[in-house]
Amino acid sequence: MKVILVRHAQTQWNQRGIIQGHSDSALTCRGLSETSALLNALATSGHHIECVYTSPLGRALQMGQSLAECFYCPLLVETALKEQAFGHYEGMSSEHFRNTNPDEAYALFVDDAEYCPPGGESLTQASQRVIDFLQHLLATTEHHSIAIVSHGQVIQGVLAQLKEGTIDNFSRYAQPNASYSVLEMAGEKCVSLRWGIATHLFQLGC
Repeated sequence: MKVILVRHAQTQWNQRGIIQGHSDSALTCRGLSETSALLNALATSGHHIECVYTSPLGRALQMGQSLAECFYCPLLVETALKEQAFGHYEGMSSEHFRNTNPDEAYALFVDDAEYCPPGGESLTQASQRVIDFLQHLLATTEHHSIAIVSHGQVIQGVLAQLKEGTIDNFSRYAQPNASYSVLEMAGEKCVSLRWGIATHLFQLGC
């Protein structure tokens, strides 16, 4: 089965460098343009999507709705696809977090997938719930090509595990808003992975 794994478009908090997690914020004007560019890229590249599964958080849900409308297919909302919960750090600017809690910031975003922010969850936990959902889907669905809409941090963990078999190098898989990855799954194994596809965003500039 082909899985197109999509990150949501830019939000106001993305633009301002504020940590979101399970919190949410509206799309920016650029985010709307990113969505249009992604839809056009997928439609013109010959990808066929039979069903869209999305995180319930508004920024992902909006992308999921756009994809489902573009490909005239069902949209299903799945809690398992939420972003990693950042707990007490949600709503804090990334810059302030790095300045006041440098060791925790480095662990959370760069080095330690086991680090659990106060009131939140570790990246290992968050990534595993997405992978568990994907494996359950592979065992039960009759679809041959689907899209999954999720979030930047947790997607990094998922891609690291699928590509390398370990989550240790998750930060290597950072990718911009409205980018996507293409996974070819055979059984519960990922046999091919192209990640961080974002050429469709070049036309938008910085």
